[in-house]
Amino acid sequence: MIGKRIPDQPYPDLREVLDIFVSDLERELSDNLVGVYLIGSLATGDFDADSDVDFLVVIRNELSESHRDHLQQIQEKMYEMDSYPAKHLEGSYISIHDLHDWSTVGKKAIFYFDNGSTTPEFSVHDNNWHVRWVLRERGIVLAGPEPHTILTPIPRDNVRYEMKTTMRQILTLYEHAITQPVQFLNSQFGQSFLVLTYCRMLHTIHTGEVRSKKAGAEWAVKIVAPEWRGLIDQAWKDREGVRFGLKIQRRADDQWLMTTLEFMKYAIALAETEE
Repeated sequence: MIGKRIPDQPYPDLREVLDIFVSDLERELSDNLVGVYLIGSLATGDFDADSDVDFLVVIRNELSESHRDHLQQIQEKMYEMDSYPAKHLEGSYISIHDLHDWSTVGKKAIFYFDNGSTTPEFSVHDNNWHVRWVLRERGIVLAGPEPHTILTPIPRDNVRYEMKTTMRQILTLYEHAITQPVQFLNSQFGQSFLVLTYCRMLHTIHTGEVRSKKAGAEWAVKIVAPEWRGLIDQAWKDREGVRFGLKIQRRADDQWLMTTLEFMKYAIALAETEE
């Protein structure tokens, strides 16, 4: 039975979904399986009705083509369930060698399923520093050993550098998206998501730790210039307890979009002052 750190709300069926998922993985991967872990919002503590279910599967050896095909079938089986969590499983499969090989962080693409997708791809999405930090320090064990027994401490400076780089990369994407037809980055949901994400990244840069968006927002309102506090409050109220269906289809108000752009630039400048 899945552990006690799995919340009962907002999806009481989450434990059952994870039980089925892990059992299928154990049967398929057998001796090649090291462990199955939850990362993302479930691990950091801000899982809500809009969250995906982020997982990381650690394996001993690279996946064979047969394994990859069967893992896709498992993903398809889960998606067919009448369950929100089952339809929002997102995660990667990484070998223990790659987990320890820091020279490939952010470079080597690993086997990955995007949120709500049953089509696998190879992506660096989870092959990065902050995922390793969350795995080791906050990861939820679904099967296998405790993460700290298979992964050495992650250098906080590496996590900080990654956050600063990510902030600049997202800004470039957002500057292009802001004038485009509705898409994630300029949607009502995306706008509040970006504000909270930049708060969290600022918090990570300051502390070297990866915490929840709520923790990041609560910290940020205390340290940012007063003119940004209203934007952060708006973002949290817009995010809290709301399913994203309609909000991801609606373009955010132009004023909020432009204010968010200026906040992102301000946050990057603030981040550069951190050692």
